[in-house]
Amino acid sequence: MKLSQNDFEHLKDKLNLGEMTAAEANVQKVRMQRVLLVSRLTADVRRALNAAVKRGDLGHMKKDGHKPEAYFHPTFDYLARQERNAHERSVLRAISAVCG
Repeated sequence: MKLSQNDFEHLKDKLNLGEMTAAEANVQKVRMQRVLLVSRLTADVRRALNAAVKRGDLGHMKKDGHKPEAYFHPTFDYLARQERNAHERSVLRAISAVCG
């Protein structure tokens, strides 16, 4: 899911006012958009998200075959599974189109 422009501006405002750190903003961004599929993350963002997983603020699914790594709001683990499966199907479809 994509973050709406209004939610994005809200996070930027809180960050600029000093009410939230960049790490907290990244965690809040994932919670707002419910699911974040990732392939690459900077070390500081990954550290913040993993700390949130340990606190129980976020859930995490490791990369599995063609399914990407996912961080998600704990309530919406079913959406994370759904998006990961959809991503895997699209990857397999692309591979079969090229190879087959």
